[in-house]
Amino acid sequence: MPGRQMSHRHAAPSRPRPDSPDSPDSPGTLGRSSGGLALFAVCLGFFMVLMDSSALNVALPDIREDLTGSLAGLEWVLNGYTITLAAFLLSGGSVSDRWGPRRVFEISLLGFVVTSAACAVSPGLGFLIAARALQGITAGGLLPASLAVIARLYTDPARRAKALTVWGGVSSLALVFGPVAGGALTTAVGWRAIFLINVPVGLLAWALTRARVAPAPGHDAALDPAGQLLAVLVVGAGIGALIEGGSRGWGDPVTLTLLVVTLAAGIAFGLVERRAAAPVLPLGLFARPRFSYGLAIGALFQFGAYGAQFALSLHLQNAWGLDALGAGLSFVPFATLWAFASFVLARAVTRTGPRPLLIGGALAAAAGACALLPLGGHPTWWVFFAGSGLLGLGAGLMGPSLPAVVMGALPPDRSGLASGALNALRQIGGAVAIALFGVVLEGSSAVGGLRICLALVAGGFLVAVAAVTVSLRPAATAPPAPAS
Repeated sequence: MPGRQMSHRHAAPSRPRPDSPDSPDSPGTLGRSSGGLALFAVCLGFFMVLMDSSALNVALPDIREDLTGSLAGLEWVLNGYTITLAAFLLSGGSVSDRWGPRRVFEISLLGFVVTSAACAVSPGLGFLIAARALQGITAGGLLPASLAVIARLYTDPARRAKALTVWGGVSSLALVFGPVAGGALTTAVGWRAIFLINVPVGLLAWALTRARVAPAPGHDAALDPAGQLLAVLVVGAGIGALIEGGSRGWGDPVTLTLLVVTLAAGIAFGLVERRAAAPVLPLGLFARPRFSYGLAIGALFQFGAYGAQFALSLHLQNAWGLDALGAGLSFVPFATLWAFASFVLARAVTRTGPRPLLIGGALAAAAGACALLPLGGHPTWWVFFAGSGLLGLGAGLMGPSLPAVVMGALPPDRSGLASGALNALRQIGGAVAIALFGVVLEGSSAVGGLRICLALVAGGFLVAVAAVTVSLRPAATAPPAPAS
């Protein structure tokens, strides 16, 4: 039963290690933080990691031509990163709570810089997929640590809500700015520039973090290597089965083996997590509706937003004949309205709470996906701009509100775990969309496949509306008012 996981030996707060560099007893622990620059440093590293994924969408045809490979191979270029990122986010959150979020953020930033350089010099598709998988591991430490740093920096509920809105807005901006930047870099320099630009940006974020973010206390806690390994197997084998099922067939031995591994690892994960002293994902937390539904909403959000980008990017290039830069520029209205909603309209979360923004955003995004259904094999720009713009507006309202839901469900000392779980489910949602949409697009006509994908996007956002309605009550979502 879920409640068994919340026994006193698991729920009792752990003590900070006095000998840790992140201990509150260390000199200057809190005094060195500088709010604005500290938030900028964290968001810069976070932005770089998320933009890297969406920027590759428009570069896939160029990568395929340069390195040669199938559509399934291209999906592994995207999902080799997403799978390891999603799987290691849970441990990244736990390690962040244990070692201190700033330390984990710094180490992960440097690791991301090194693996980005490895991606840039890839001599073949296999090397690129392996480098992307390593890049995803480093991102798995960086993402939850970034949110945990913000949670520790802003202890006042009202200021924290605003900072989380900025964090969510940056995540949204990265997803929509990526195709434009990726298209420009691919056309002007080549697809390898998408990875090379991470080196100076990552080093700048690391230097600013060292200078402006103070260490935060860590807590003694055991790790859960068995749970981590099983999480990797569940996510990797499950998404791998979707990818290989589309290219090899669902009766192929490889596909069937991956499905069996997914099922067995999922059962084992549940059993291990119930017995672990410090589980990577305490199952008892799912007894909290706000936490469990928040994770589901995050997965549905990423499924729709990232999946729509993937399908539309391929359609613009394969059916409408655009190059990488043209495809990227076509997303400017989508990106502009997403950014406007994230940084202007979503600020209302501090007054209304996340519920109305999530419902309104999901409905608008679903309407945008439906408006795109008439797209055909020949350019119909007014349909594309209107539908993608509405989809971007709705997604921009949703994105910044998600952290407030999940982070509000757990105490501050579990911020790393909450962040890791939210980002893990978001990445899983995006990976499932790529794998599933790749199967649909490969097995259907260009127009028919796109319409099936858009219908799935609209359906996912409508399910998100139902989840918000069930899990978040209007009176319970508004953050506490600031002290007078």
